[in-house]
Amino acid sequence: MSTPARNASRPAPPPRRSRRPTAQETTMGGSIHRAAMPAWSLLVLAVLFSGPILMFESVFGGGQGAIAALAGIVVGLVVAWAAAKWRWDLLSIVAAVVASHVLFGGAAALRETTRWGVVPTSRTLQTLVVGSVEAWKDLLTLTPPAGSYVGPAMVPWMACLVCSVAAGVVTVRYGRPMWGSVPLILAGVIAIVWGPSGHSPSALLIIAWWVGLIVWWAWASAIGRARLGADIVIGMASTATTASTTMGGSSRQIVHVWWRVGMGALMVGVMVAAAIPAASLLGPTASDRVVGRDVVEPPVDARQYPSPLSSYRHYNKDLEDESLIRVSNMPKEARVRLGAMDVYDGTTFGMGVTNTADGTAGYRRVGSTIPGRSADTAGVQTSVSTSQLLGPWVPTIGQVSVLRFEPSAPNAAEQQDGLNYDLWADTALTTGPTGQLSYSLSTTMPREHADSEFASVNAARYAGGDTNVPKDVDSLAADHTSTARSDLEKARAIEQFLHTDGYYSNEDTINSRPGSSQDRIERMISAEALVGDDEQYATLMALMLHSQGINARVVMGAYREGTSGSVDLTGSDMHAWVEVEFPGVGWATFDPTPPRDQQPTTQVNKPKSVPKPQVLQPPEPPEQPVELPPATRDQATDPHDPNGVHIPWMAIGTVSVSLLLLLGPVLAVLLAKSRRRKTRRRAQAAESVRGSWDELVDTAIDSGLVVEPHLTRQEVAWALASQWTPKKSESDEEGDAKARKARKRSAADVRVPGWSLFSGAVPRAVTVARRADVADFAAGGARPEDAEQAWNDVDELRREWAASVSPFARARYALSLKSLRWRRRARRQADAARKGGRSLAKRMGRRKGKR
Repeated sequence: MSTPARNASRPAPPPRRSRRPTAQETTMGGSIHRAAMPAWSLLVLAVLFSGPILMFESVFGGGQGAIAALAGIVVGLVVAWAAAKWRWDLLSIVAAVVASHVLFGGAAALRETTRWGVVPTSRTLQTLVVGSVEAWKDLLTLTPPAGSYVGPAMVPWMACLVCSVAAGVVTVRYGRPMWGSVPLILAGVIAIVWGPSGHSPSALLIIAWWVGLIVWWAWASAIGRARLGADIVIGMASTATTASTTMGGSSRQIVHVWWRVGMGALMVGVMVAAAIPAASLLGPTASDRVVGRDVVEPPVDARQYPSPLSSYRHYNKDLEDESLIRVSNMPKEARVRLGAMDVYDGTTFGMGVTNTADGTAGYRRVGSTIPGRSADTAGVQTSVSTSQLLGPWVPTIGQVSVLRFEPSAPNAAEQQDGLNYDLWADTALTTGPTGQLSYSLSTTMPREHADSEFASVNAARYAGGDTNVPKDVDSLAADHTSTARSDLEKARAIEQFLHTDGYYSNEDTINSRPGSSQDRIERMISAEALVGDDEQYATLMALMLHSQGINARVVMGAYREGTSGSVDLTGSDMHAWVEVEFPGVGWATFDPTPPRDQQPTTQVNKPKSVPKPQVLQPPEPPEQPVELPPATRDQATDPHDPNGVHIPWMAIGTVSVSLLLLLGPVLAVLLAKSRRRKTRRRAQAAESVRGSWDELVDTAIDSGLVVEPHLTRQEVAWALASQWTPKKSESDEEGDAKARKARKRSAADVRVPGWSLFSGAVPRAVTVARRADVADFAAGGARPEDAEQAWNDVDELRREWAASVSPFARARYALSLKSLRWRRRARRQADAARKGGRSLAKRMGRRKGKR
């Protein structure tokens, strides 16, 4: 029989589990020095984070940026304190950060989406997941102040949360205050890059912040050297740990901490005195600073321009006979489009931020070719020139594939470079010089649909967004759609009512004021007769359709009925109409404006229709009880509710992604450890026995013990035997003495076959090590029953260890990555040792050859 190493039975000193950061931590076979900072250092970091908080607030306004940044710092420093106190590994810290983001992100940055300002909703969770990526772009592309938007506040929240966690862990746990300041400075850099253009904080505040940071470095350096024992600090209470680490030091010096900090402050003062005038004379001004939004061109927000409807009366009345749009090769019955408006704000219809499933809504910068469309499919080639049009709007016809400004026209390059197109509305604008435009179009005219195609489809639901809606619009719509059975019939009924019972007038009289404000529409409804022009009738019809839950938009453009070819459109050819969306079919066009010759004849307007005589109506026929309406009709009585029961796929997807982000790393670690354990257990007998010992060592490493690779199995096993003694309560000792003695006897009276030198009773951990040594060194190796017994011992040891710690500790140790990193490091050291041995053998061989 072969015997293991000669020091196999000599017990090593038991390892000591550290519960708080100390200057020296004992390990199995060695010691490592740590200079962890005190917990109150987190308060200093909180004060220093005031600089990034002020920088973030400058782009938000109203306190939203400061609140989000402050919440991120508070939560992040609490996570850092917990990570330092309980010595979490990297995976635990990341899980804590993700959980904090989900739990507190809504209250910190998305209070509009939460319930009672605290409880996250499904919309909150969705925004937290999507906004983790989109918020960074949104903050750069939105026009400040960003506090008026929902979502950009996630940038200060996430930046301060992550940076404060990193700064706190590096400073307090690892005792590296200068390295811990790197995330602090990074948060300030992010606040500047994502900040507003042309803004710079006071130079005195910046200098004061840097002075505070340098003083903190000096103070932290003195504390760190004292805790390591490098210095003897006068005025600082010594601890047992410090005293033990300073005994025998050769580089110690006696230091008065206030003297050192005072000298450092004096040097800082000298630098500040020189920096202030230099910064004022040589430093860049606020206008010279380049931030992220200066190099990232934001998408065009059409809401910053006046609505095309606001110019309707000017075109139609003041420029009635003036040429505005000249079109060559105009298709028959085609309409020129200037803009499509879908949101009413109490003043007029404007362009809102419409969310579509395919992302086609909103103006996007394009070249000469419209994305998603090809010039090969365009059936019409035409050219357009404009004059006297107001605003950036570029008239279009049909579904444009190519829009190219004439190179010979003035400002054509700037106009082409600023071209933006809205696929949802099929309209265009340019941010270049306007006034006179000249360009060519390659377009496709959409197929005309009959009412029979729209009748079988429900119109798209209106998502809301109108504000300051005139009163009595909903009741007027309900009165004229009570007998309609479909959305198309409702729209046609409203169109017929306005077109037939209304009067046209574009004269600026008491009964026909320009504009479509709330007061103008209310006066129009309450008058004895409806009087107005295209702008008012299109606005009123769209609002009535919105009150019925039907998605509608107002389109401003120009057309002349019965013309084609070369057409010169004047101000009298300007019109406004309504379009209703029918999914899967297209947009239906409605013209609610009365004929222009249908004008009021007297000052007191009277309805054109002749009232019906008052006659006795015959009784209505009895209803047939067998003709019951479908069950789904009951759900469609409210126009704002969707038809039928729908599955909240968005909420389900958001929750699923959130759970995947939270539980994915956890499941990956558990799966990796489970696979490793099964691979070891199912191996051949000798390899399985060695794997049982490796599994025991990995469990010890994950529990927080430090195992040095150069120790023998016996040394580590004796240390584990003293460290993992199960702790029993007094009731267990009194009530279950027999069972305890049986367990103790089972754990001690174990003899390992093949171990001839020492055959006495040893702890169970030592038996696992001896079986592994026998498998390695004995001539007979190991048998399958030896492997089974070794794994049974390991399972029993793991159960005893699990019973001696809390459930929280068991979960944390199960997710620890320390054993995985330890194995990888041990393999690298073994490979390096083998390579070094081979190189040494080669050198020795060459020397022998020379001899």
